[in-house]
Amino acid sequence: MSQLAKNLLGEQRKRAVGALMQHIETHVYPHIPEQAQQDLRAKVLSTVSSYHDVCLDLLKASVRDGMTLNDEALRMIADMHRDIQALRRDS
Repeated sequence: MSQLAKNLLGEQRKRAVGALMQHIETHVYPHIPEQAQQDLRAKVLSTVSSYHDVCLDLLKASVRDGMTLNDEALRMIADMHRDIQALRRDS
């Protein structure tokens, strides 16, 4: 797997968590107790990390002759980027 792809996915994961948590902290946290806030944060982090691991696994599985070729993984990354941008606009 290329280091570029791995770095790109890592940056997208950070942005996704940041966008989600900013929205949640602004619009959800004021309405739920502190324990629920902690549980929600843990759930967001674990879910995004699991998704990130799947993306990395897809890229590893798609390596052929030293090149990463996986249109589905690239589509998923583009979808995630679009969703993050929409969250930023909505915040």
